[in-house]
Amino acid sequence: MTPSEQALPESRPATRWYWRSLIAIPVLLLAVFAFGARVDILDYVASHELRIATVKPGEAAPYARADWSLVSAQFVDGGEGTRLPLSKDRKLLIVRLKAVPEGRVVDEAQRQAIWLGCSLTLLDGQGQRWSPLSFVLSRDISRALEPKSTPVAGCFEAARSIGLDGQPTLVEEKFLLPSEAASDLSVRLSFRSALPDALSFQLEPR
Repeated sequence: MTPSEQALPESRPATRWYWRSLIAIPVLLLAVFAFGARVDILDYVASHELRIATVKPGEAAPYARADWSLVSAQFVDGGEGTRLPLSKDRKLLIVRLKAVPEGRVVDEAQRQAIWLGCSLTLLDGQGQRWSPLSFVLSRDISRALEPKSTPVAGCFEAARSIGLDGQPTLVEEKFLLPSEAASDLSVRLSFRSALPDALSFQLEPR
């Protein structure tokens, strides 16, 4: 038997593995892509408001270990007789919610895991969205409107005290928006730990 005849049978397994490797490459690439896509989808779901429950006027809804209800929604114009220097084409909307926790949460780590990452935003019928005014500006406006009253905490600040004594907690945010957008409004409430669930409150500002 010649050397060339001996080498021929030995090359067949190598050829077989070569073709198997070529076939496996797209399968492995597809598996890597599918895994990465799954991680991206899970991250997206965990960080966006996707399941929105609408709370009817005068009712409360359970969310993030508390019952939430709309207390008031009020427009403040910047015309004569007010303490706010608002232009005529802008309106200030003050929205107040109430949270009644399921009970007192003694464990600080658990309380933070439930209620930190609070977000309260304003939407109109066209899908435009507004964030609330800053903490400092909101406090200044509260003192200008009601100098003798203690300002109600905003969403992020109020979340630090929810559940400390098991008592209801008020949350107030202020939004500055164009006058023409002051209709068909709602506010969206969410907590980072409760996403993708969120609550929506339809507003009928006074």
